Amino acid sequence: MVSVPAYLTHYPNMDSDLPFHMKINTLTRGFPSHRHDFLEFSYVVDGSGIEIINGVEHPMRPGTFTLVMPYQYHEIHPAAGGHLSLYNCNFGIHLYAPGELMPGIDWQSAEEGLSPFVQMTGGLQDRMYGIVAELLQEYERNEPWKHVLIKSKLLELLVHFDRARRSAGTAQEAVTPGAGRIQPKGSIWQVIQHIHVHYQDDLTLTGLAERFGFSVPYLSELFKKAIGQNFLTFVHDVRIRQACGLLVSTEMNVSDIALETGYGSYNTFARIFRETKGMTPVAYRKHHSIQSASGR
Repeated sequence: MVSVPAYLTHYPNMDSDLPFHMKINTLTRGFPSHRHDFLEFSYVVDGSGIEIINGVEHPMRPGTFTLVMPYQYHEIHPAAGGHLSLYNCNFGIHLYAPGELMPGIDWQSAEEGLSPFVQMTGGLQDRMYGIVAELLQEYERNEPWKHVLIKSKLLELLVHFDRARRSAGTAQEAVTPGAGRIQPKGSIWQVIQHIHVHYQDDLTLTGLAERFGFSVPYLSELFKKAIGQNFLTFVHDVRIRQACGLLVSTEMNVSDIALETGYGSYNTFARIFRETKGMTPVAYRKHHSIQSASGR
């Protein structure tokens, strides 16, 4: 029986005005299969191993840059008896949305038409290493214009990556391992993207099924298989995530945030927020305000 991969929902610094976190990891044993609703890039600097994304395996060695899209399943394994050192970076979905950090690059093309990894070599490998090192340094410091530089360097990395994978075409070393791994159906990602872009709208399972050509029962089943949640829970998670960002990074009235994130009723918003976060929206804002003031 195939076990369902873990669903990771949080990373440090995600509930801030710049949902971005970065560190260096050294693995001596495998990191099990998992998925998350944010983006993650990795850049290998030492050692070797493999990564499996949605059932497709590729090698990892110094210079390998990988971009894992939201809800993709992936796992990493260092070579037997060895290690794998790599930069890992998590960042929020809205930084990747069309018109934001990466205009013109959408999830669907990245998921279906482009490779999720590139093996950098020569001068480009050195250049990418320099950028990721500067990005981590900027993240760990607290200098003026910190967020501007983080966005700029993240954009530079993703542009180099996207150029390289488009140039590489289908020449990357990727193989499909044996049967038994979970491989989500690609068409569900169009629906997921639509929800993340249009979370403010009145979203219904019936409406989305009609829009994307599914039957309602089939789309409901796709949500459970691909994400491990039902449709309504997923929509609430997306909206509450956006609300948390607004509560932390703006001074918007809480009632206005409820409307901004797709809730027609403040009472409904407050109830779902409390069920999700364990506190009221006002308490959540106060809690994070205290943390910011104390330098955490």
